[in-house]
Formats: sequence, structure tokens, C-alpha cells
Amino acid sequence: MKTYTLSIIGSIVSLAIGGVLLYGLVPITLTFLTYIAVAILAVVAYFIEKGYAKAVKVGAILAIISIIISASSPAHDKALLMFGSNKMITILDVLMVLGFYAFPAIYLFAFLINGIKKRNASIRY
Repeated sequence: MKTYTLSIIGSIVSLAIGGVLLYGLVPITLTFLTYIAVAILAVVAYFIEKGYAKAVKVGAILAIISIIISASSPAHDKALLMFGSNKMITILDVLMVLGFYAFPAIYLFAFLINGIKKRNASIRY
């Protein structure tokens, strides 16, 4: 459970900091949606820590959605192309990669490994 929760917390922190730094630079609706996502992730992490197996599956679905949405976002593509152009863009790009790609990928990796372990444990030789 710890890997799941820690990767969600990593995304929460990255998205929350990014939301603060982007406040006033992007439409307020995007900032609002960022904090709704942060709240949803916090709730999922809470239920994972309480031992709800369905919350782990919801987390995996959210991780996949996060990666797909970010990868298909023209704004995110444009921002990544500007990496290194100035300090603020670079910080925001690092937070974006952590929050939308790295931590969700860690979550998915742990989810897949745990699924493989459970499958192998249930096979009788």
C-alpha cells in the first residue's frame, strides 16, 4: 500500500505546487480543476490506506487517465518544448512530468507487479 500512497502523494504535491505557480497565468477554471484533481487523489489515497482494494484499482485508472490527458494536451506539449527557456517554465515542466507522468507510472508499475505476484501465488504447481 505504501508505494501506491506515496506515488499519489507525490502527484498531489507536484500538482498542488504547479497549481499555485500557474495561478493567474492560466484560466481560473484550470486552477480550480487542478485542485479538484488534488482532492480526488487525496480521497483515493485515504481509501487505499484504509485497505479498500477497489481504491487501488481506481488509482490505476486515474494514473492511466492522467498520462493520456497530459500526453494529448497541446498546452503540455508546448510547455515541454519550452523547457529550459526560463526558470519558471523549467520548474513547471518538472512538476508536470512528476505529477502527470513519473508518479502515475510508478503507481502503475507497482500495480502491475502486485498483480503478477498475486497471479503467481495463486498458481499451484
